[in-house]
Amino acid sequence: MSKIAIPQHLLAHLGPEMKMDVHWVDVLLKDRSKRKGLVVRGGHFITGNKSDPQGEGPLDFGTDDILNIRREFNLGWPKLKD
Repeated sequence: MSKIAIPQHLLAHLGPEMKMDVHWVDVLLKDRSKRKGLVVRGGHFITGNKSDPQGEGPLDFGTDDILNIRREFNLGWPKLKD
């Protein structure tokens, strides 16, 4: 199981829990790639994809790769200025 800490300054982007101790989020990485439908447990750690058993599975990035985070959303990310 992966357990990737969310940078402290981005924790406010989570908002209230969706259900007991779980958030579903999208993550924007520093290389501008996006990961959708990730599970956050304990209000601080990304543990896997929502399609993984119990939301726990391998991930291919780390805390230092995270640029932004938001609640799961079906529309596009706003354009970022370089």
